[in-house]
Amino acid sequence: MTQIAHRPIGELTLNLDRKRIPVKAADRRHGPYPYYGASGVVDHVDDYLFEGLHLLVAEDGENLRSRKTPIAFLADGRFWVNNHAHVLQGNGDNDTRYLSYALEAKDISGYVTGSAQPKLSQAALAAIEVPAPPLNVQRAFAATLGALDDKIESNRRAVASISDLLDAQSEKLGADIQTVPLGVIASSVKDTANPSKLGDAVVDHFSLPAFDSGARPERVAASTIKSNKFRVPRGAILLSRLNPRFNRTWWTSTGTETWALASTEFLVLTSEDDLELAGVWLAVRDPLFREELPKRVTGTSGSHQRVRPDDVLAIEVPDFRSAAPEVKKSTLALLMRAESLRMESDHLTALRDALLPELLSGRIHVPAEGVAA
Repeated sequence: MTQIAHRPIGELTLNLDRKRIPVKAADRRHGPYPYYGASGVVDHVDDYLFEGLHLLVAEDGENLRSRKTPIAFLADGRFWVNNHAHVLQGNGDNDTRYLSYALEAKDISGYVTGSAQPKLSQAALAAIEVPAPPLNVQRAFAATLGALDDKIESNRRAVASISDLLDAQSEKLGADIQTVPLGVIASSVKDTANPSKLGDAVVDHFSLPAFDSGARPERVAASTIKSNKFRVPRGAILLSRLNPRFNRTWWTSTGTETWALASTEFLVLTSEDDLELAGVWLAVRDPLFREELPKRVTGTSGSHQRVRPDDVLAIEVPDFRSAAPEVKKSTLALLMRAESLRMESDHLTALRDALLPELLSGRIHVPAEGVAA
């Protein structure tokens, strides 16, 4: 096993924080350039501060403790950064992309200060020690894991394109189809399960955070789930009732090897078969339905507005039962393709996460030019 020396981030990078300029939302002019904050893109603006590959690291925010979103991420091309993210580049002897992986794998809890608002200062970031192999080894490491990440990103873009295509199909075809209440073409599942009674069972948990982080369920021990959940049948559409201005529509294909449970914040919709369920998908992606859903909310809190199930089912949608079979077949094929891409990305992510500590520790290595095998 090859031992890899560790060095502080401050010795491996150029810190470009001095170039950050925050812009208030009211003063931003929309444009093509990403505007980054502590956890990723927060807006798009008409000008840029940086160009090329840079490493951004959260300076403050809850993700410094929870790590639900990466604390370190790459930004490439032309972009703007506010003062909530540190901006770094590898110096001449170190690779920027490699350093993003090294930081991702690092436990930084000892460097974070603050209780109400976690903070990673510039000095604390500079002091974090990470493995620092030679530059050619770093580049080989980054190329190996980067190939997996590039495929994951390619899959994400393909899924987004499929979603846009289906939305366009819904809008185009739905305009000429008679409408009926959603409850006429879809049934709402009301069967619940108490996870605490499932013993040591492992379940697929369809939650709002899981949807927001990639629309794949979390496979967890049932004992970790604290409240009753809906049982999800083999094929269903999950439609979020919570804060419906953030439209969350989830096509689910569950296996038979584990229980599948969904948050009660979802409406679980089923139909007589997969083809008709594909028609329901087109119906709930109809732009008029998506505009109407937020209008039916109850509650005054902006962060906890909900739509009652009966009110959702009463909204008029295009009756895609009358659509040509080819329309529903092509819709189903696209939905299944998107699901397949998400599953592939799950496997690639698991492989990447397994390789990361092994490579960083030197327990395994990849061939690098100028380095003996």
